[in-house]
Amino acid sequence: MTSSTAPPATGAQESGIPSHKGRLDPDHAGRAPFWRSARIVLRPVVPTLVFVGAALAIFSPTRYPVPVHTYATVTPAQKWILVKGSNGQLVARTFNYQTGMSDGYRVSNFTTGSSITFTVGPSMTLGRHVSVGDTVGWISSSETQERLVVLNGQLTAAERLLAVNATGQKAEIVAEAEQRLQFAQRRRNDYQATVNRNQALYDRHLIAANDYDNVRSQAHDLDDEVSIATANLQSARTGAKPEQLALAESNITALKNEISAINSRAATYTLRSPIDGVVTPTAAGDTLLTIANTSEYVALVPIGQVDYPRVAALRSPGLTIVGYSPPVQGRIVAINREVQTLYGQKVVMATAVLNSHAGDLLPGSIVRCRVEGAPLTALEYGKLLFVSAAAGGTY
Repeated sequence: MTSSTAPPATGAQESGIPSHKGRLDPDHAGRAPFWRSARIVLRPVVPTLVFVGAALAIFSPTRYPVPVHTYATVTPAQKWILVKGSNGQLVARTFNYQTGMSDGYRVSNFTTGSSITFTVGPSMTLGRHVSVGDTVGWISSSETQERLVVLNGQLTAAERLLAVNATGQKAEIVAEAEQRLQFAQRRRNDYQATVNRNQALYDRHLIAANDYDNVRSQAHDLDDEVSIATANLQSARTGAKPEQLALAESNITALKNEISAINSRAATYTLRSPIDGVVTPTAAGDTLLTIANTSEYVALVPIGQVDYPRVAALRSPGLTIVGYSPPVQGRIVAINREVQTLYGQKVVMATAVLNSHAGDLLPGSIVRCRVEGAPLTALEYGKLLFVSAAAGGTY
C-alpha cells in the first residue's frame, strides 16, 4: 500500500489566515495591498508636513515670554559710613542704593597740631539696631576747648569794662566835680551884684559903654564855667560817652556770637545716625563705623547689552530670585543707560527693589535671578540666540 505524506502546513495555514503567496485573491486581483499603498503615498508627504509645521512655528506672529537669566548682588537700601581721611578729617557719607546716588556727606576738618579724639558709643555693637537721631559717637578737639577758654576770658573782661564805663567814676572824682560846680555857681552869683550895679550906672549914663561891656563879658565867662562844671559832673556820674558804651556793647555781642558758633560746631562733634539700620562690620582700617538699613533690600542686576532693549521696553519689569523658598520677588526701578564690561561681557546695570526677602537672604549675596522682558516670537528668539552666541555669551 502506497502511503503519501502531505506537505507540512505553513504558518499562514496554521493560523487560518489565507496565504497569498503564489496567487492572488480574486477580489484583489490586479491591486497592491492597502498598507503598501498608504506607505508609498505618505513617504513624500511627511517631510513636507514637518517643513510646513516648522515654518509656521518660526514665522508665527505669536509671542512667548522669554525671561532674562542673570545674577544679582543683594545690598541694603541705604548705608551710612564714617571714614577717617588722610589728613585727620572725618568724612560721613550716606549712599542710597535704591536711587544709585549719594544722599550727601559731611567733612569735619581740624587744625594741624590739635589733638583729636573720636569715641564710638559703647552701645554700638555689631548687629545693634540704631534709630534716626541716636548718638553713635563723640569727637573732642583740644583746639575747640582752647579757643573757648580764650573767648570766655575776653567776654568777661569786656563785660566788666562796660560796667565800669556805664556806672561812672569813683566817688572821690564825683565829689570833686560837684565842688567845682558849686564854686563856679557861687562866683557867678556873687558877680551878679556887680552886673546889676553897672547896669544901673550905664542906664544913667554914669559909666562908659566900654566899661559896661567888660562887665557883661566877665559875666558870660562865669556862665561858661558853670556850664563846663555841670558837664564834668554829669560825665563823672554817668561814665563814658554813649558812643564808647555802644562800642563796648558791640564788642560784647561779637564775642558772644563767636562763642555760640564754636559751641554749635562742638555740638556737631556729637555724631548722630541719619538713618535707621543696624551696625555692620567694617572691613577697611580707615572706616570707623558702618550702619546699614536692612529694612529693604536692593538687587544690583547686570543686564546683557543684547537683552537691554527688551527689559527697557517694560515699564517696571519684575524680578525673581530663585533658590529660595518662597522665591523672592522684586521690581526693576532704575536702569543705568551706560554700557559696562563685566567679566568680559557688555552689560548695563539695573537696580531692583525687593518686595520681601527670605530669612537666609543676606546683604552681599550673589544670587541667580530672572528678569521679565518683552515677549518674543520664535524668529526673534532665534536671532537673539545667534546674537548672544556671537557676543560670546550664553542664553
